[in-house]
Amino acid sequence: MYKLLKFQFRRLFLRSSLYVCLGVIAVPVLFSFYGIASSTLSNIQGADYSMFMIIRQMISVANLTTLVVIFTSIYGCEDSARGTIKTIYSLGYPRYKIFLSKFIASSTAAIMMYGIVLLFSIICGLLFAKPVGSGNIISDFLGYGTEEPDVVLFCLQQCFIILGAHAFYFMMSELSRKTGISIVLGIFAPGLISSAFGVAVMIAVGVIDDQKFSETAQNIFFTFSQYWLPTTLSSLTQLFTGTTSVNLWISILVNIGYVILFGGLSMLITYKKQIK
Repeated sequence: MYKLLKFQFRRLFLRSSLYVCLGVIAVPVLFSFYGIASSTLSNIQGADYSMFMIIRQMISVANLTTLVVIFTSIYGCEDSARGTIKTIYSLGYPRYKIFLSKFIASSTAAIMMYGIVLLFSIICGLLFAKPVGSGNIISDFLGYGTEEPDVVLFCLQQCFIILGAHAFYFMMSELSRKTGISIVLGIFAPGLISSAFGVAVMIAVGVIDDQKFSETAQNIFFTFSQYWLPTTLSSLTQLFTGTTSVNLWISILVNIGYVILFGGLSMLITYKKQIK
């Protein structure tokens, strides 16, 4: 397993696509950093940012999920596209070890992309954030004396969102084996699933003329929409405005479930697919 991990990480850090994605993520984040710094130093009215506000803003401009799906599709489909998968399997390693080494390396790339955003967010926050409630930035990190979410828990939850989304995108790459198709599926499939579920709920409510059933079905769909892949980041953006409420602990557990579910399905697809 160690040799496979070493091999996959060497491949990972030799991929120019990784550094392109990291650069594309860094550009809007740095612009946001500059905007926050300029408005704060210029004492513009209303330019008081808390640590949570800075992190949330930088996550919202980074286009993380789009770039994660692009890189995961490129990396995940590379072996099939180049035909190197035959060589890897011919070495005699069990398929699950080959899968796990590749999945871990790909997950690391996704975390690196999130890490770029988090690094600049924390630096910007330490330099320019205004303490809220407690009057102390460290206390703000831990959520003491403030109505804002626990910043550490929020960052952890965002990390698991990225891992959950990555697991889904990796499954799409294993399923399609074609980079272009994998990207399209990764971008549009979560939304289509959400829409299909919404239509099913609407049809069920229309067919079953019962007020209690209607309220229960709508509540289920609303909860699903809060924690499902395409809406989970946007719902957290709305969290600060008070238009929705997402339990951070539940979100972490749900996304751990996504990693297990989609990772397991990806491994199953790997075992079932034929090598050509």
